[in-house]
Order: sequence, then structure tokens, then C-alpha cells
Amino acid sequence: MPEGITVVNRDGKILYYNQAARKVTGMLEEDLIGRQIADIDPEAWKGTRQIINSGRALLNQKVLFGENTFIVSRSPVCQDGEVASVVSVFRDMSEYENMARELTAYKELSEQLDVIIESSHDGLWITDANGIVVKVNAASAKRLGLPAESLVGCDVQRLVDEGYFDRSATLEVLKNHSSITFTQNMRDGGQCLVTGNPVFNEKGELRLVVINDRDLTAIKKLQDELEESRAYTQHYRYELVRSQITRELDSQLVVRSAPMRRVLETAMRVARTESSVLIQGESGVGKGLVAKVIHEASARRKEPMVRVDCGAIPPSLIEAELFGYEGGAFTGALDAGKPGYFEIARGGTLFLDEVGELPLNVQAKLLRFLDDKEVVRVGSTKPLIVDVRVLAATHRNLQEMVAEGSFRKDLFFRLSVVPLSIPPLRERADDVPPLVTFFLRRLEKQNATPKTMAPAVLERLRHYSFPGNIRELANLVEQLVVLNPDPVIELHHLPEAIRDSEFIPTDSGPLEDNLNLAQAVKNVEMQLIKRALKVYGSQRRAAKHLGVSHATISRKISQFNMIVTER
Repeated sequence: MPEGITVVNRDGKILYYNQAARKVTGMLEEDLIGRQIADIDPEAWKGTRQIINSGRALLNQKVLFGENTFIVSRSPVCQDGEVASVVSVFRDMSEYENMARELTAYKELSEQLDVIIESSHDGLWITDANGIVVKVNAASAKRLGLPAESLVGCDVQRLVDEGYFDRSATLEVLKNHSSITFTQNMRDGGQCLVTGNPVFNEKGELRLVVINDRDLTAIKKLQDELEESRAYTQHYRYELVRSQITRELDSQLVVRSAPMRRVLETAMRVARTESSVLIQGESGVGKGLVAKVIHEASARRKEPMVRVDCGAIPPSLIEAELFGYEGGAFTGALDAGKPGYFEIARGGTLFLDEVGELPLNVQAKLLRFLDDKEVVRVGSTKPLIVDVRVLAATHRNLQEMVAEGSFRKDLFFRLSVVPLSIPPLRERADDVPPLVTFFLRRLEKQNATPKTMAPAVLERLRHYSFPGNIRELANLVEQLVVLNPDPVIELHHLPEAIRDSEFIPTDSGPLEDNLNLAQAVKNVEMQLIKRALKVYGSQRRAAKHLGVSHATISRKISQFNMIVTER
């Protein structure tokens, strides 16, 4: 028997011990029989004497023996009316106590698992190997519009048949014995992302199916809100950058005229993209300034902007300067090689000024970069991926160069994804006075010599053509400040070419009563033609800058009986 059994006579001698009792004491049978129980377990002898004296049994007493706990029942054996011996039966309760502790821990773990399952915002299903629902949490039940208790014991096939959802992940897992994920359409028109996973026993048999479902309706709403928030953030960031650059333009770059404002507004818009930009305009109009504005307003503003004057690099070296070279690629090359401007500008912006000066072979490599974002160093065959935005500028007419064959047609279209044309200074006269003031203040800080300009000087400068544009104006102001000792610059201080140039004042007074519209137009045309011929020196150049053909200028000169002298 698994219970220990002992028999002790009324004198306290052990008459019998079974195997379970010997195991507890750790003694052999011959060591126990005939020995006094008091020598082995004094507490047991006390209980035995109590029964001998009273003649009544003591049942289910809890006693300790060594490190183990036992439940002991002692009963008297009577003979001739008196107690002859006592039979003790004891059971080791340590195993049962361990089981009880494990059961308590299991109950606590089960309660914790229930709390976790019920607190999940995602739906959770557990079904057996027959597709019968064993457990479902409140999130899934609410999604179906049914009490959770009514779903336990339900066949998921019935839920599909009744249209609660269009397909069941449980049935798919039971069919394929593998995990599955798909979008589930619900009765109320919502959608859930459902994932089913099989649970196998030690024999590899399918035991359970665990389903997780997530409401995509709520996720899509959150995603839409996030996208809206990102759009607002991007818009506010753009407006902030635009405001900062506008303040900089107002305080330093001096842009007042409507044509230039439009150019800069376009530059600000294109700055948010990665498109290639071709900036066109005469020398000195501020092409580099516009490129800087685009870079500073872009997401690359924290990375370098590298400016390359393509016209200042010898044609034989420009490929190596732009794309770099490997060691020993040509005579005079550094042994370690050298990175090109594309690699130096990595992550930022590469501004190719006077791009029309590039040789045809370099144009081909530039086109490859714009298409594939790859550069190949001179002397190498290994392409390098380089993240660089390209801005290009030129004062030349690239379309005419394409027609002549000196500029690649495909490169022209690839560069001019967004064309920006900067008007010359003569077409934005409103910028002249604030530019003059700006240059005067800058020179005053450098030389500590405050100067002002007479209104007549500003008016004459407003209507001067400035072939060199802003660069020429800046140099002229510096010349007037340096050479003129007077605090006010008057008309006679201007160079003769500017002082004597013909112009049409903004306020020319009232027209004569007998002057009709045709005559007024004729007078204006004559003034403009005279002025253009004096500034540019030839009919062909004057026609180009007036935006008409050479034949038109010749016809007008003949029609107006004008006497001109070309230089």
C-alpha cells in the first residue's frame, strides 16, 4: 500500500512496519521490529499512549516527520476488553501540497491570461480542432454584435453561413494546417486584418487554432488623420521656411519687382520637389541667388550646396573634376585618386553654372547621372550611386545650341524639367532703387562712408539698360562711392555713357493736344530703338534685346527716317 502502516503493542514495541513506513524512516525491517516507538518517534509514542489509555481512535492528525508532512490516523485494537495494540496509518501530504500549490498557481495564471485576452483591443479567438469556439474576447464579440458567452461552443462555419463575416481564418487553418493572414469583410461593412495560427500537440496533431483580428476601419481612420497631420506639418514647415527666406530676401537680397517676385515664388514651390531645374538668364541677373534659394528651401538645406562654374574649368579637366578619377587615370593624377563634385555634394545640391559650356562627352555622363543617379570616375568602370540634386544655369540659348548640335537634345529636356527664366534688370526697374540702397548700406559698413543718391540719379539708373545687370549695378555703386568725395551723388557724377543715355521718364508730363495714339506709339518706338542701338551697338543685337527680328528693326529705322551709326 502507498500509505505507511505500523502496529505497536501497549508496551510501545513495534510489532509491524510495512514498506511505505520503512521508506519514511529509512530503516530495514529487522531494525524496526521489537524496537520501542519512543526511540524512533517520541511524538508518535505520545499519541499511541493516549489511544491506549482512552481506547478512542485519533483520526486525520497533521504531523511532521523530517521535512515531510503526514496525515496520521491511529486506531486501537482491543482484546478481552482492553487495548492490546495500536494501528497507525499515515499518508505523505507533501506531494498533495505541491499539487495544491501548482493548482493555485495555474488558477492565477489562468486569471492573468483572461485579463490579458480581455484587455486586448484586437480580437482574439480560440477554437478546437473541429472549429468550435473555445474562447473569444470582448473585442471580437463587440465587433460581431453578439455576447461573448453566446459564441463559446459555436461552430465558426455557422457564423460564416449566417453572414457575420465572409470567410473564416479558422477554417483556412484547419484546411491547410498552416498560418494564414487576409482581410476579412464584416457584416457591418467594416474590414478586419485576420491572422490564424495552428497549435499542435506533442504528437504533431492539430489541437487548437488561435485567431487574431484587427479592425482596419479604425486603423484607416488613424492613418488618414496621420496623413492629414503630416500634410499640415509639411505645409507649416514650408510656410515657415518661405517666411524665413522672404525675410532674408527683404533684408538682404532686395527683390521688389513683380517679375522677380514671381520667379522666387516658383523657386519656392519647386524647392519642395526633387525635380531638375534649369535657370536661364543673362549674366549678372542672379541665377546663383535663385539656386541658393531653392537649396535653402529644400529638404537638403542642411547638406552642402556645391557650385561649379563649368565655363571656368578647361574642357580636358572638367570630366575628372565633376565625376572624380582613380589613381593613375591620367598623367598628373593623384595616386589615391580624387572624388568629383558629385561625390562632394552627396546628400545636397550640385549647382552647375554655365552648363552650356560642357563638352558633349561630359553631357553624356551628366545625362546618365540624371537618369540613374550613377557616376563613374575617370579610369574606373564601377558605377557609384550618389544622392545629389542637380540645378543648372546658363546665359546661352540652349535650344539654339541643340539645333546647332553643340548641346544634347535629351539632356536639354532632362535638365529643364522645371525651367526658370530670370528677367534682366532693365525689365524690373522697380528693383533698382532698393538695390542701390542695399549696395550703399553694404559699402557704408565696409568703409564707414555714408552716401546717398540724388533722386535724379536714381531715376536715370531706373531707366538705364544695365547690360551687366545687377553685377554691373553693384560695381557702379561701389565706383561712385569710392571716387566721389561728396556725401550726395549727383547726376554729374555718373559715367558719361549712363548720364547721356536716352530714356523715357516715368512722368513725361501731359501729351500735346494734337498728338494722337499712333504718333505716341511712333515716338516711343523711336526712343526705344535709339536707346537699344546706342547701348548694344548694332541692329542685330538691338533687335534681339527688344524681342523683334532684325528685319523689323531695319524696317522701322527706314520708316522713321532715323539716322543711326553702328559700332
